[in-house]
Amino acid sequence: MNENLFFIADFLRIDIFVGFGFYSIIYFILRFFLKDRTFIMDFDKSALQVIIYGGIVWLLLWLISIFSYYMKLDGIDKSEYYNRLTGQYSYGIWIQPIFWFLLTQLYRIKFIKRFLIFRIAISLLFVVTLERFVILATSLHRDYLPNDWTWGINLTLNPYWLFLGWVGKILIFLLLVTLYHFAKRKIKTLYNNADN
Repeated sequence: MNENLFFIADFLRIDIFVGFGFYSIIYFILRFFLKDRTFIMDFDKSALQVIIYGGIVWLLLWLISIFSYYMKLDGIDKSEYYNRLTGQYSYGIWIQPIFWFLLTQLYRIKFIKRFLIFRIAISLLFVVTLERFVILATSLHRDYLPNDWTWGINLTLNPYWLFLGWVGKILIFLLLVTLYHFAKRKIKTLYNNADN
């Protein structure tokens, strides 16, 4: 169960939140060129709501996975895990998830919603973790340069795979937001028809 919760949480953080950053670029380009902006601006409100609610769901999934892992342990492992979560260096466990949650809630601020640079910068902060930063810093150090730039499974770092990854993230994000947007509109119409 923990693996599934961590997978869903990582899917939200990596694919949805980073996909939002790439979607933001497309949104600002379309907003610049389109004359009738009502649909795209309404769609963007739904995209922002997906990110805000997704942040809340992500934090809840993370907390549930921490708690379920704790409940699965027994004896001395349980007390060691508790000490790790509440001990002297517990900030190392709690700071990154709280930081990511707060990043998603920053989209509630109108100033951040309006400017492309803030939206993309916040979205790309989901990619960089402390572990990834340390790995990147040591990998690029002159004493640790690899013989070749393969990823261990005979894939080389080329722009084609990066582009496909970006397109995949954008499509997944657009599919999710489209489902949310039209479901929200359908519920509003049903609610308005029920009042009449």
